[in-house]
Amino acid sequence: MKDTHARSRESRRVEGRCNTAPEKVPTYQELLDESLDQTFPASDPISPSAAMHAEQAIQSARDSRDWALAPDGAQACDAGAGTCQFVAHAGQGALVDGALARQAVEMALPAIDKALTSPEVSGMGVLSIIVMDPAALPGKGHFDEAILLEHAIGDPDTWDADYAGFARAKARLSWETGLDSSVVQATRPHVLRQGDTLLWGSVCLDGIVVAVSGAHPWFDEAFATAIAANVRALAKQRQAQALQERKLSV
Repeated sequence: MKDTHARSRESRRVEGRCNTAPEKVPTYQELLDESLDQTFPASDPISPSAAMHAEQAIQSARDSRDWALAPDGAQACDAGAGTCQFVAHAGQGALVDGALARQAVEMALPAIDKALTSPEVSGMGVLSIIVMDPAALPGKGHFDEAILLEHAIGDPDTWDADYAGFARAKARLSWETGLDSSVVQATRPHVLRQGDTLLWGSVCLDGIVVAVSGAHPWFDEAFATAIAANVRALAKQRQAQALQERKLSV
């Protein structure tokens, strides 16, 4: 069912009240929302081609801008297991930052790399990882700006599905609900809204949201839990170091 914003735009087009060329045609987001209307609550994920135009600005009652495949300010990472990007966001300077998130992922990579060699874990042996900023709260900023890290294991150009998009959708669900996505799908389906993912494999550990996609969901969840636990441990370490430095400076 179309939201009020989409219905209003459609009415203006049908009634001939649009004055500019962009207003006379549906936006990319409206077309995507309409396609989701036709499939929800089907269990099959949307086609990877739905992310082809994610760099385009949109008009939507829910989001001011669509997801970006190559966020501004992204920095390359030389991690051996795959490509890695740090995403610029408003929360820079917090105790948990992009560098800590990267360290948390790298600590978990040896075990993850070994597990991905088994087809019982992942059919393609690839993975997309999203780490959210624990200090960025829903309702006080945009989802994209709350992403600390995106890490890809394997070449995304060769993937058989849009695992990066799936990981983002899982991350968003856990970020907005404060729950593991498996909990939402299994016991809290009443909190799902139109457009929310029906996949799982993300966790919210003491407010630390990590999402993973590419393996079976139970392993996605396991990898996400390990990374989130590393983030928590590293944050405690930083806090202890800061307190010790402050004590010594007094």
